Amino acid sequence: MKKYQDLTHRLAVTFMLIAVYSLGQSIPVPLFDMSFRVGGGQVTTGKLLSMITGGVFNSPTLFSLGMGPYMVVSILTSIIFLAARDRMSQMSQDQKGLLQIWLTLVFAILQVIPLTFNILNNAKPIVHGFSPLQLFLTTALIFITGAMIAAWMAGINAQFGVGGPFVMIIPGIVTGITGSLKLVNGSILMHLDRLLILLAVTIVFMYLTTALYSAEYRMDVQRIGIDRRSKDGYFAFRILIGGTMPLMFATTFMYFPIYIMQALKYQNTTVMNLFDVTKIQGIWMYGIVIYLLGFAFSFVNVVPDQTAKDMKESGDYVIGVQPGITTERYITRRVIFFAVFGSMFLAIVVIFPMLLGYWLHNRMYTNLSNYFAMLFVLISIFDNLRQDIDMLYYKDSYGLFNVKVKRRGRAS
Repeated sequence: MKKYQDLTHRLAVTFMLIAVYSLGQSIPVPLFDMSFRVGGGQVTTGKLLSMITGGVFNSPTLFSLGMGPYMVVSILTSIIFLAARDRMSQMSQDQKGLLQIWLTLVFAILQVIPLTFNILNNAKPIVHGFSPLQLFLTTALIFITGAMIAAWMAGINAQFGVGGPFVMIIPGIVTGITGSLKLVNGSILMHLDRLLILLAVTIVFMYLTTALYSAEYRMDVQRIGIDRRSKDGYFAFRILIGGTMPLMFATTFMYFPIYIMQALKYQNTTVMNLFDVTKIQGIWMYGIVIYLLGFAFSFVNVVPDQTAKDMKESGDYVIGVQPGITTERYITRRVIFFAVFGSMFLAIVVIFPMLLGYWLHNRMYTNLSNYFAMLFVLISIFDNLRQDIDMLYYKDSYGLFNVKVKRRGRAS
């Protein structure tokens, strides 16, 4: 067996899929001018959601919806499977896969409605003979088709590539980071002193975020079911338990009400301000939603009752803690502690530049919100990518994985 063959094959698959995905983001919908772009330099939840999900909301392309529907469904199905573990355990893998496909289609339809309305309200079609309804349905169908292809590619990468399904959004995130820098070009990049400050803050932020994201809280566990040489172990979870999931869900939550109201031509200033991140009410609402979702997703990533149950059934126990309900309460208290403080980090990263820009009336600081949010997401993706590559690389260093078993037959 060629050493590192599995790693090289998986890396090749991932690079190929990312290249195809990037190409699909450049394929325009044939109904509109190829040079069309939805303008605007302000930070909006639509722009942030577009970058997080690898979409192209400001231009009609095949992959305008990006990975949004697939990402939402992946997280929702994991929540559903946790909430109804007994019932979901009776479903086959084919049934679970079919459920995910149908849910992805439903969320693609829901997300395509405001996006298509926004495109049609700003773009002038280059084709003639289409009624407004035909134009809407054709554009929406192309967007939905692209979303389903993107979901299929994500599944392929999860099975045959590295980094999981969400590695596909790396090109969109890199584009978002560079785009955020372009928006502050005149304010920062043209002044050496400001550029050096931004560079220093970026280095500190990346170091701190990488350290926090990779940091773990460990509880010593006695594993009595394993031989004595390896019986001592631990149960661990990340300090930032919620990860990046709260950011995507909070951005989706803030995105839809405004675009639905615009599509229905319904105006309510009070409601609009609550979901508009250029207004102080919207900024605080955004931060609160991120924080609350961060707390909630902490209990999705670490499920105390299931963890305690699994440990009890396998005969393992946290040292100094009685198995069963006592262990569940012990784990719950620690998850709550880290969820309370860990969820603050992501909320502060996102809304602090917005608040600074609002109070100083300077859009330069507001635009940095997308910049640091995208850096956070990029760090999390590369951490998962690093873990996959390390596992594939080091597994070939152990003879256990490379032993060839020879069968001996007996002559009759």
